[in-house]
Amino acid sequence: SPRHTNGNDLICTTCRYSTRYKRYSTDYKITEEDIDSPSRIEFISPLLQDGYPPAVKEQERVSADPKPILLYLPGFDGTTLASFLQFPALGEEFDVKAMQVSMEDRSTFEDLKDAVINFLVQECIYGRMGETYQLYLMGESFGGILATEVAAALLSNSQYSNFVRLQGLILVNPATSYLRSELYRLGPPIANSPWFRPIENIPYIFGLTTQLVPLFLDEGLAIQQLFTILSSKGLPAVVNTAQREAYMGRVAFALPSRLKFMPKNTLRWRLTEWLEWGNAVFEDRLEVLKSGITEGEDDLGMLRLSRDVKTLVVVGEFDKTLPSLDEANRLSAEVFRNNVVHVVTGAGHASTCGGTLNLMQLLRQVYPEVNGYRTTNYDVGTTEWKPRADLRGLVPRYDYANIGLSPLLYWSSDYYKEWKDDEKKDRFKVRGYLQGKNGVFGWIGEFALALRKWTTP
Repeated sequence: SPRHTNGNDLICTTCRYSTRYKRYSTDYKITEEDIDSPSRIEFISPLLQDGYPPAVKEQERVSADPKPILLYLPGFDGTTLASFLQFPALGEEFDVKAMQVSMEDRSTFEDLKDAVINFLVQECIYGRMGETYQLYLMGESFGGILATEVAAALLSNSQYSNFVRLQGLILVNPATSYLRSELYRLGPPIANSPWFRPIENIPYIFGLTTQLVPLFLDEGLAIQQLFTILSSKGLPAVVNTAQREAYMGRVAFALPSRLKFMPKNTLRWRLTEWLEWGNAVFEDRLEVLKSGITEGEDDLGMLRLSRDVKTLVVVGEFDKTLPSLDEANRLSAEVFRNNVVHVVTGAGHASTCGGTLNLMQLLRQVYPEVNGYRTTNYDVGTTEWKPRADLRGLVPRYDYANIGLSPLLYWSSDYYKEWKDDEKKDRFKVRGYLQGKNGVFGWIGEFALALRKWTTP
C-alpha cells in the first residue's frame, strides 16, 4: 500500500513514485475525515438510467452477437454530464457504460483503477456469460489519465485477454497536462486556503465561482448554442430524432439534482490524490517509453499501448482549464504511435463533447471496424447536415419544425421507456414521484401525447 499511518493523520507517500510525487506534492495531509469517507464508485448504463427507448428495447432482447462496450470514465467531478449528448448516438454501435463517483468518495487513484478493471472482468463473467468482448475506453479530462493507466494494465497481463480485448482508446482533453495547467496554478491555493469554520466556505465559494468555474467555460459558444436550441432554430447534430430530443430534455431537467456542489475537502483530495498522483504515474510511464527500460508488467503494458492501440485524442480549441492543444501534440509525437487528433472548433473544456461534436461519426472514421453493429430497429435518425456557422455549430432541426418538442412529452410512452430489472432496479430505475412512467411527468406526458394524436389530422 502507498500509505502509512503517522500519529493521528495519514500522510501521502508512495512506493515507486516517491521521488516524482514529492516533487509535485502540495504537502496535503489526509485527515481522518478523508479516510472515513465511503468509497462510492458506481458503473451504470446511462441510456438505461435515463429511459432512452432504443437502448431499453435492445437490452430486453437477448442478442447472440452483443455490441462492444464503450466505457466512459469522467472528469474529476465524477459525473457523466459533460458527454451525455453523445451517448444515444454512441449507442448505435456500442453498449455504453459509464463510471460515476459521488462527491463524498475518497478513493485513491489506485482504488479507481482497480475498480474499473474489476468491473470489466465482472462484466465478462456475469454480463457476457464468460464470453470475451471488445472494449473501447473513453476518458475525459481526469478520466483520460485513468483510462490510459487502465489500458496499460489490461495490456500488461495476458490473463486479461481472456475477458476483454482493448480495441481503442479515446481521450477527451486528457488531464495528462495538469501540472502545466491553469487548474494546477489556481486550484490548490483555493482548496488549501487557511480559513477556519464557519467562514471558510465563503472565500472557498468565492474562489470557486470567480476563478475555477470560468476555466471550464468556452468563449460563449455554449450559451449561444443554448439560445439557438431554445428558439428551435437548430439542434446538436447527434440530436436528430424526437426520442433523442426528449432524452436531451429529460437530462436537462435533471441537471439541478445531478450537478452537486464540490466541498472543499473533495476538491483538495481530488486535485492531489487523483490529478497530481495520476500525472506522476503518467510521467513515469512516459520515461519508460523514452528509455525502453521496463520495471514491471504495467510498464510493458504501456509499451504495448503506445505501439498497438489506435488512440483518438479530442480537444477543445479554447480549453482554458488545460493546455489541451499542446498536450495533443505531445501525446501524438511522444506517446501514441497510432493516433488521430481532432480539434473541436470553438469548444472549451466542458463543452468539447457538447453540441458541435458528432463523436459517433468521428469514431466511424477512426475505427471503421465498429460499423456494422447497428441494429435495424435502433433509432439512428436520418439527418446528414453539417454544422452551420449561422447556427453556432449546430444543424437545422431534424423535423424542420418551428417549435421544438413539448416538454410535456418527454416522459410519454413514445419517447421514454423505463428500464426494469429486478436485479438492478436500484441502479437503473428513475426514482421519485415526479419522473418515470408512473410519475406525475409520465401521466402528463401520456395525456399530452393523446391530445396531440387526437388533434393531428
